[in-house]
Amino acid sequence: MVPEFLIQVATQVKEALTLRGQRLVIAESCTGGLVATSFTSLPGISEYFCGSAVVYRWDTKMKWLGVKPETLEKYTDVSVETAREMALGVLKQTPEASLAASITGHLGPDAPQQQDGMICIAVAVRTASGLDSSPELFAVETFQCDRLMEEVPLDFQPSVDFTLRQYRQLTAARQMLKLILAALES
Repeated sequence: MVPEFLIQVATQVKEALTLRGQRLVIAESCTGGLVATSFTSLPGISEYFCGSAVVYRWDTKMKWLGVKPETLEKYTDVSVETAREMALGVLKQTPEASLAASITGHLGPDAPQQQDGMICIAVAVRTASGLDSSPELFAVETFQCDRLMEEVPLDFQPSVDFTLRQYRQLTAARQMLKLILAALES
């Protein structure tokens, strides 16, 4: 079951997509499809949500989205560089979409200290119709999930015990939805 706070933000994104007549595609790594699940919980979303690529491993990021091996080797998958290539790659693969977002990160456990809880999110927009037009990046940002959880605590009472990793996934999904909404409202 998707928490209500994610459904609320996903609903706001759907309303913005509807108002602007835009279609969205996403690429998820560390959230494992949680954002897509939030969208597909909404009736009528198929008019505006093209789909999601869950690209958890490096090889999948490279083969499905065209993320360059050099990018992963130099910056790893927990980087704005990788998030940027994921968003642009999934948009390139989805001609009917006018907007794309991607998320990648390391939500633990056993993460290197500098990457523990880090997420990178990119949002790309197609500024002109046709595949010949190059998309533009609206945002590419890095966030620390634990800091986000302190700033905006999750406003729900889970019926089961959640791990830190699961709380980070929920926080990351909410942040991705908020960046998509910001892009639509700009």
